[in-house]
Amino acid sequence: MSVEYYSDGVEIMMATLYLTEQYSLVKVEGEALRIQPSGGKPGQVIRVPINKIEQVLVLGEITLTTPALHILMERRIPVHYLTAHGRSRGSLVADWGKNSGVRLAQYALCRDVAQSFAVARQCVAGKLLNMRTLLLRYARARDDGAVLVEAAGQIRHCLHTLARMDPPGETNDRMHGLGPLLGLEGSASAAYYGVFGQLLKGDWTFPGRIKRPPTDPINALLSFGYTVLTNQVVSLIHAVGLDPGLGVLHQPGFGKPALALDLVEGFRSIIVDSVVITLINTGQIGPDDFSNELGAARLSDGARRTFLEKLEARLSEQVQHPFFGYKVNYRRCIELQVRLLAKHAQGEIDGYAPFTVR
Repeated sequence: MSVEYYSDGVEIMMATLYLTEQYSLVKVEGEALRIQPSGGKPGQVIRVPINKIEQVLVLGEITLTTPALHILMERRIPVHYLTAHGRSRGSLVADWGKNSGVRLAQYALCRDVAQSFAVARQCVAGKLLNMRTLLLRYARARDDGAVLVEAAGQIRHCLHTLARMDPPGETNDRMHGLGPLLGLEGSASAAYYGVFGQLLKGDWTFPGRIKRPPTDPINALLSFGYTVLTNQVVSLIHAVGLDPGLGVLHQPGFGKPALALDLVEGFRSIIVDSVVITLINTGQIGPDDFSNELGAARLSDGARRTFLEKLEARLSEQVQHPFFGYKVNYRRCIELQVRLLAKHAQGEIDGYAPFTVR
C-alpha cells in the first residue's frame, strides 16, 4: 500500500486524503492544496498535489476555502465531512453526471416491488454469507471454535429461510413489505455479534452491537470503520452515476445514503470487522488508545490514524473476484458491485448477485 505522511493529521493513503488536524485551513496553491495547521509556523505548511487525490475525508473542525472546494468539484473529487470522532455529517460532490438514463432505470427498479425485493434479498444474502465465512475461518483456527460454528449454523438457517421467501405484494405498510427480510437480517446479525467478542484476544469485552453512541472501544472501532467505508461507497456510486439516496433495503430519508448502506452491508465483515480483529489481536490498538466522553468511547488521534492506514491496506488488498475470475482489490470489488447494479437496473444483465468470499 502506498501511504504518504505529510504531518500528524494529514495523510494521503492511496487516493484518499484524510484531514484530521483540528482547526487547519486548506487553500489552493497552484495545482496543490495548501494545508496550514492552526497556529503553525510557515515551515509547517503542507502541500498535497491535487492529481494524487480522488476523495477527501474531513474529520472535525477543518476549514476548506471556497476556491479549494471549487477546484475539488471541478475535478469531480468528493469531500466527505465527519465529526472528529467519525460520525458522518454529509458529503459535497460535483454535479450529477450526464447519464440520467441510469438514474431513471434505478428509480424504476426501486418502484417495482418484485425487482427491488429481489435486489434487497441479495444484499442481505451477501451480508449473511460473508459473516458466516468470517466466523468459520476463525473457528477452523481455534480449538474452542464450537460456539463460532454454532453461530455460523444459525446464520446458515437464516440463509435457507431467506432463499424461500416470496416477494411481497403491493404494500403501503411502513416497512414497505421488507419486515420479514429485515427480521432475518436482524436474527443473523444477533448470532454474529453475539460471538464477535470471542474472536478477540486478551481481556477485551464486547457487549453486542451498540451504535449511537458506541459505549465501548470495539463498538467505537466498528462504527468508525462502517462510516468511513460507507462514505467511500457514496463516492463510487456517484462515479457510476446512480443516486446514493435511493436504496432497496434501507428506506430513503433526508441526508441518508440509502443505496450506499445497501451495498456496504456485504462488505462490513470482510473489510471493517477483519481490520478491527487484526488490530486488536496484534496489539496495534490497545485499551490506552480510548477515552470516555459522556458515555461514548472515543479513539485517540494516533489510534485513528493507525486504523485508517490498516483500513486502506485492506481496501487495497487483492482478491479473486467470484464472478469475473481475475484479481482486483476490494475497493474495485465495491465499484464493480455498483456497476453490476446499474447494469441490472438498465436490463443489461438478469438479476443482481452479491459479492461473497470463500
